[in-house]
Amino acid sequence: MVPDSAIAAAERTEAARHLIDQAQTDFVDLTTVTGLELCVLGGPKHPLFEKAVARAWMEMANRQRKKLIEWVTEGMVERGLLIEDNSAAGSKRAGGTYSLKPELGIALAARCRPAFIVITDTTVDNLRTPRFFALGDQAEPVRAVVVEEPAALPPDIAGDFPHVKKFGPLGRFYRYVLVSQEKAAAALAELTISPPSEPSGASGPSMWLVSLYRHDDGRNPLGDRLSIRSDGMKARVDRLGTGGSDPEAEYDADGLQTIMRDLISAGSR
Repeated sequence: MVPDSAIAAAERTEAARHLIDQAQTDFVDLTTVTGLELCVLGGPKHPLFEKAVARAWMEMANRQRKKLIEWVTEGMVERGLLIEDNSAAGSKRAGGTYSLKPELGIALAARCRPAFIVITDTTVDNLRTPRFFALGDQAEPVRAVVVEEPAALPPDIAGDFPHVKKFGPLGRFYRYVLVSQEKAAAALAELTISPPSEPSGASGPSMWLVSLYRHDDGRNPLGDRLSIRSDGMKARVDRLGTGGSDPEAEYDADGLQTIMRDLISAGSR
């Protein structure tokens, strides 16, 4: 629905450059959207997208999907995420022409053309976890990092989504935050220094998996892959597939942040 040219235009605005500059020293809250909105924005075609959400979208009948596209597009216009180009013919329809709010444009630019992606996962079933998309261009491979966080329905916009529960996976919420590479490393360390929450009665200790994926240029896109067992104070890190880890070494939060900083730096090369 929104062409790549619109995403690129939103990313190049003065407002977008200001947000990227601001992210070098602070966390910048970009936007929160639903899985349904992401699908309308082309999410299933992005390099990384949740299977359950994409499946729910693709299993819809074409007629139902078309009606949802029109309804969701109108909702994003009302929320200020999309800005209608009233000079274009047919702009009132879902197939019309739109500009993107800069915050949404940055999130989509990182999702559509990431310099690299860091995926966090756990051994706990059905636990949604954050993902990190590197935002860059030809002049500067990594300008900042967009963090995608699983989110609950924000109370201030709950009235805009009265039917969200009936959509199943499409009703999931995603919050996007723009940060520097250093703050991305800190966020990864803060996340993985504590063991993931697990349901009562689970067998065996849970652990984090952190994987770096680069742009697929014909070589293996998978970079480093870490498994992390932690207790809230110390963590043991295994570099999967490399054999270069000390199984007895333990890291505090600062040490774990250094490891995450090296991981992100590897993605930038």
